[in-house]
Amino acid sequence: MKILSLNFYHFIKTKIVVLFLVSNFTLIAQADFKLLKNANNGKVKFELANNLIIIPVLLNGVELSFILDTGVGSTIIFSVDNKASLELKNASKIYLKGLGEGEPVEAIKSLGNELKIGDAISSDHTVYLVFDESINFSPRMGFPVHGIIGYDFFKKFILDINYTKKNIKINSPKSYVYKKCKKCYKTKIDFRDRNKKPYVTAKYKSEKGLIDINLLLDSGSGSSLWLFENKDLGIDVPDNSFRDFLGKGFNGDIYGRRTKIDELYIGNFAMRNVTTSFPDSIYIQGIPIHKRQGSLGGNVLRRFNLIVDYPNKNISFKKNSFFDKPFNYNMSGLTIQHSGFIASFGYNEKDRVYLSLNRVESKKTLELLNNFVLQPKYEISDIRPGSPADVIGLQVGDVILQVNGKKIHKYKLSALNDLFYFDEGKRIKMKIDRLGVEIEYEFYLKKVL
Repeated sequence: MKILSLNFYHFIKTKIVVLFLVSNFTLIAQADFKLLKNANNGKVKFELANNLIIIPVLLNGVELSFILDTGVGSTIIFSVDNKASLELKNASKIYLKGLGEGEPVEAIKSLGNELKIGDAISSDHTVYLVFDESINFSPRMGFPVHGIIGYDFFKKFILDINYTKKNIKINSPKSYVYKKCKKCYKTKIDFRDRNKKPYVTAKYKSEKGLIDINLLLDSGSGSSLWLFENKDLGIDVPDNSFRDFLGKGFNGDIYGRRTKIDELYIGNFAMRNVTTSFPDSIYIQGIPIHKRQGSLGGNVLRRFNLIVDYPNKNISFKKNSFFDKPFNYNMSGLTIQHSGFIASFGYNEKDRVYLSLNRVESKKTLELLNNFVLQPKYEISDIRPGSPADVIGLQVGDVILQVNGKKIHKYKLSALNDLFYFDEGKRIKMKIDRLGVEIEYEFYLKKVL
C-alpha cells in the first residue's frame, strides 16, 4: 500500500469548505484540457452558491458538480454517494497524510480518465477520490457537490468569468485578444507551491498606513478575506472583533477572530468594512507569513468580472453589480443545511424547484407516485450564541417549514441564506418542526459588527 505525504489542509467555514491541496510529490504527466474540434473558445454556465462557482463536469460520461477553485492544485472527488455508476480508471489505493498528527486518510488515485467541462476536454486525467465523510459540501449548499477542480483546468486557458451572467468563456491563449478597458485593473499573478498556487497583491490599511499584502487567490472560499497576524507589517486584529468557530480543519476545529477591516484595495478599487477572519496562529503553522498574508475569497471576487489568464500570468478585475453590496456577517445567527427529504402528498407542478446541475436529478421535489413526493428538508445545524435566533429560542435540529409565509421547499438553500445577510432590522417569521410539534418564531436581523 502506497502512502503519499501531502500538505492537505481544508477549512470547513461557517458556510462552506475550503480545500487547499499542495502536492509534495510529482504528478504523473496527463493530457491537458483542449477545446473541442480545435475551437478558439467555448462557454460553460455555472451556479453561484454561497459565493462559490459550481460547474457541471462530465467524468467518464457521468455528470457531476464541481467547485471551481483557484486554490487547489489537483482534481479531487469527495462525494459520489448518488453516483454508483461512476467508474474510475486505472485506480490504486493510496493514503494521504495530512498536517498534524492525524492518521493517514484512505484515498484512490485514478489515471486515464476523461473529464469534460463545457467545450473543453481532458482525455487522460488524474483524479483523487478521498474517503473522508467530513468533507461534504452538499448539505450546506443544498444540492450535490461531488468534487473540486482548479489548476488542472485553469492552466491552459484564458477564462473570462462573468459573475453577473453566471457563465465562463473558455478562450485559447493563441487567439485571445484583450479588449481595451479603462475601467479594469490588470495585474500579474505570482505562482508558488510548484507553480500551482496563484497569488495577487492587494493593499490593506493598517496602523502603518496602506501596505502591500500577498494573498492567495482562492475562489474556493466563500469568505471575503482571511488575514494572518503580522506585527512587523502592522496586521493586527482590530479591537472590534469577536471570537468564533471558523471551520473544521483536517485534524480538528479551527478558531479565531471575526472582524471587519476599514479598507482593502485591489488596484484603485476600494472596498470598505470588509468582513475578515483572523485564524489563531496555531492553525497557520508552516505558512511563511512573511511571504503570504492571507487569502482573497469568493465574497470579494464575486464583486468583479474576472479575466484569469494563467498562461500569461495575468488577471483583470472589472467592477460588476455586486461591488457596492455591503459586507455583512449572518445577521440571524443561523446556519442551515439540507438534511435529506420529507415525504408528502398532494403534488403540485408549481412546487417544483431545482436541485442540481444534473438534468436527470434536477428536481428538488421528486415525484414517486402521482400524489407522493419528496421535498427537501432544511435543518438548523448551528446557532451563534447571543444572536437573534438564539435569543428567541430556536434550536439546533429544528426543521424549517416556512420562512416569511413561504413554504421552505420553494427556496434554494443559497437564496434562503442570502436573506440573513442584508437589510438590518428586517423581520423574519419562521415556522419550524421540533420533534413533531410545529412552532412559530419571529425575530429581527441584527448586525454583529
